[in-house]
Parts: sequence; structure tokens; C-alpha cells
Amino acid sequence: MAMQGKPLPLHVQQEFADYFKCGRLEYGFLRVQCSECHHEHLVAFSCKRRGFCPSCGALRMAESAALLVDEVIPEQPIRQWVLSFPFQLRLLFASRPQLMGRVLGIVYRVISSHLIQKAGFTRKTAQTGAVTLIQRFGSALNLNVHFHMLFLDGVDTETKHGRTRSSAPIGRNSRN
Repeated sequence: MAMQGKPLPLHVQQEFADYFKCGRLEYGFLRVQCSECHHEHLVAFSCKRRGFCPSCGALRMAESAALLVDEVIPEQPIRQWVLSFPFQLRLLFASRPQLMGRVLGIVYRVISSHLIQKAGFTRKTAQTGAVTLIQRFGSALNLNVHFHMLFLDGVDTETKHGRTRSSAPIGRNSRN
């Protein structure tokens, strides 16, 4: 495999090779059987790659969403923030991911402070929570580093009676 006369890196070649084997019985499978009716079914191995395999990507997305819904995010209203970057920063983040982590920390603090202030509290008296999914590519597999941030739509405050949640001042009917 070559692009413009140069061979592709080995990890990219391996990604392609695994993708072409994904879901094909001739490259390995499991035989599963129903314990009641004894019907058998063959399940082909998947590539389990992080790249561009749509089958494995969809499975990873579904597993991640189930984990977030079942075990991480409380049953509270959620607001999504999407932050995209200029092309020059996308190139910088792709080549130096540690900088992307630092920028994510800054973005989280800014949005968190905004939500806390909007609710009428300070960072010393309230906090909020978020989960960020970093997407590195667009639908055409083009470099498009951007953040999908899921923020709890409200703030938590600590009182002498325990933790309380406030969402009215920054809820869906407010003017942000």
C-alpha cells in the first residue's frame, strides 16, 4: 500500500488488513448454541480496531453510550456543547495530543464557571459535572478534532443537610 510513492506506516497497513478480515468466518469464529433449543449459530470474530471499521466503531459507540447511561451520568437533564477548532489547531492537536488535553481542561473550567455563575453560585460553593468525547475525524475521514461535551444541566451545592441539585436558573427555558 502506498500513497504518493511512499509506503503507509505499518500501523495503518495493519488497520486495513484487520478491517478486511473483520466479520468473515474464514478468519475465525465462535460457535454459540441455545441452551434450550440447541440451535447453533456461528459468530465471526471482529477486528476490534479503533480506526474506520464501521461495525466495530458502532459497537464501541453503543458500549460507551450504555456505560455512560447506566453507570456514569445521573438521571438529570444534560446539555451538549460541541467545540470545533480552526484547521491550524487541529493539526497541532493531532501532532501534540497533550496540548489538546490542556485545552480541554481550560474549556471545561470556562463552561463550568459559566454554568455555576448562571445558577447564582461561585466555584467555591457549587460544582457541575461533564463527560467529554473527543472526535478526531469528520465523516469523510478528514482531520477534524472537536469536543462533544455532555454537561449536567445544573449545579450541585453542599448544604448542612447534604448535596442538592439546582437546575432552574440554567435550564432549557433560560436565556443563555
